[in-house]
Amino acid sequence: MNRSIREMRVLVSGCLPPPMGGMATFYESLLASSLPEQVDLAFVNTSSQTRTFEQGGRLSPSNILQSFADCWRFARAMMAHRPAVVHVGTAFGLSFVKHSVCVLIARAFGRQVVLHPHCSYAALYKDRSPFWKWYFRRVISLIVGVIALSREWLELTEIAPNCRVFALPNAVRLQPYCEVAQERMNSPHLTRALHVLYLGHIGKAKGSFDLVEAAKSVRAKAQRFEFQLIGGELAPGEGLVLREKIEAEALQEQVHISPPVTGPDKLAAYRWADIFVYPSYDEGMPMAVIEAMACGLPIIASKVGGLPDLVTEGVNGLLVEAGHPQQIAAAISRLAEEPLMGDSMGQQSYQRASCDYDFENRVTQLVAIYSTLLAQN
Repeated sequence: MNRSIREMRVLVSGCLPPPMGGMATFYESLLASSLPEQVDLAFVNTSSQTRTFEQGGRLSPSNILQSFADCWRFARAMMAHRPAVVHVGTAFGLSFVKHSVCVLIARAFGRQVVLHPHCSYAALYKDRSPFWKWYFRRVISLIVGVIALSREWLELTEIAPNCRVFALPNAVRLQPYCEVAQERMNSPHLTRALHVLYLGHIGKAKGSFDLVEAAKSVRAKAQRFEFQLIGGELAPGEGLVLREKIEAEALQEQVHISPPVTGPDKLAAYRWADIFVYPSYDEGMPMAVIEAMACGLPIIASKVGGLPDLVTEGVNGLLVEAGHPQQIAAAISRLAEEPLMGDSMGQQSYQRASCDYDFENRVTQLVAIYSTLLAQN
């Protein structure tokens, strides 16, 4: 390894579980990867691990106080490690405000900063108010680059032509998921109720209520099916409202909600499934979809954010418009009626994940990004 690269001082800020989410999964995988062996790495957790997902991100006195503590922890890490390159992970809402302060701190030290938004460009800029757009542009003017989850972020160059966009799609540590795919491909297709899995946060913005509407339509076609929705609430109370809707539609036998799972329990959920569905209204690049692909599942997903980068219509899955439960139902019915097509799509998912979404490949790309930033210093 090039000695100068090994001695490159890098500070990464992000979050670690709990709570579990795509962003936390990324940084957990990053610290377990070979990156700490390739650069002089320091990591600072800029998110409280004592709050649930639905408690975080909201403008509340406790969250504001915690944000000050997070920024102070970041400043102390800057003073202790004195990095040449600073990699700041962020999301939308209060997370972006907090991490914009981290950007200011890093710039005050004269360091090169790259921002890594773990959300869609629409959620962080396009769909926001004029004041927020102005604020976003001011923050972007302070950095030298953005690490982008998907092609959607290429639009950033229209408002910030001097800001470099580095493509770095999400990825996972493949081995346990690929083992599930191998088991699936070596097992004969069973004639039973169709198993439809969703794994992520539960809430309106994630399309959870659309899944219940889709289940009604699938039931009307007299198809045998079972939905499993696994995850925690996106916002307080949404899980209860969703359960009430399931009961009101008399779908308790077909649609089940379960709390978040990790490790062997998560792998068991993927083994159970025949189809993975992700009908979110806006999205960066969800880890759960990559995991499902690596498990050899056909994907039904909405055409938002980075999802079209993962799912090619008719190849490894089917794409639907966000907020259209009838399209979800039609896609599920199509795969139920054509199981060989589903098997083929699952194999394509597996091939795509195993070739393009291995986490160690992202480490190589990250080191190249850091080197580019250091060269600009």
